Amino acid sequence: GSLRPDDDSGQAWTKEAVRGLKAQKAKLSKARLYQDQYACAVLDSARGSNHYIFGYVLSTNDEQLFKEKLELFDQIEGYRGPNSPLNLYDRSVMDVELVPPNEQNLTSSVKAYVYHGTNRCNRQNQFHQETGFNGIDRE
Repeated sequence: GSLRPDDDSGQAWTKEAVRGLKAQKAKLSKARLYQDQYACAVLDSARGSNHYIFGYVLSTNDEQLFKEKLELFDQIEGYRGPNSPLNLYDRSVMDVELVPPNEQNLTSSVKAYVYHGTNRCNRQNQFHQETGFNGIDRE
């Protein structure tokens, strides 16, 4: 959640991390949000899952800025690489639904990198308010 433009956690990196990016509210299906040391989005692979969380997709059409921000986000989220046992969060490309729908009132979705909890995430404290994922994509 600390990479969301509306984050109020007071993290020192938030404003600089989102500077220069376009933000769009979005919905991530088949996911739940838990409170661990930090908020932790967890993908729910159960068949027929109707769980979801809201967050933001941050985007840019500037390839260099996208690369720089993705590297910064990886550092902030403790992502070291695919399948690294050192990852605090994992990163996956996911379909996210933009909210509200586009101008024609049609539901639209984009593929975005989404940071989500690893198997180490404490799943005892589920949020009732499902808001808090971060995603980044190229426009």
